[in-house]
Amino acid sequence: MKICLISPISLIILIGLLSPISLINQKVCDRFEEDLSKMAAIMEELRSRKGILETRVAYEGVDTPIELADYWVVYAYDALAFHRPQKFSSKSELRTSLEVLRGKVLKAKKEVGKALDAK
Repeated sequence: MKICLISPISLIILIGLLSPISLINQKVCDRFEEDLSKMAAIMEELRSRKGILETRVAYEGVDTPIELADYWVVYAYDALAFHRPQKFSSKSELRTSLEVLRGKVLKAKKEVGKALDAK
């Protein structure tokens, strides 16, 4: 008796629930989520080392580089959460949307770098 193991993504593709465009979207979103998760962990460690127990990330209350970096990481996470379930009809539509999302992730990365450099 042979047992075949198949990944959940492969199974979904075999069933036909995900189009190739959706699969690309999910893979890119997974990568962005990985990056944002690392940035969030860096910010958590930075706050811990500086003795900051909590930060507010509302746009009006951004006063320090740490608060600004936290704001952008949360903003990029929100953009990712909005983007992931979207259905795209063409590769160019997906590409445009991913470029916007990429810009938000890169802005978050830049702000995290500034927070790390701030004394």
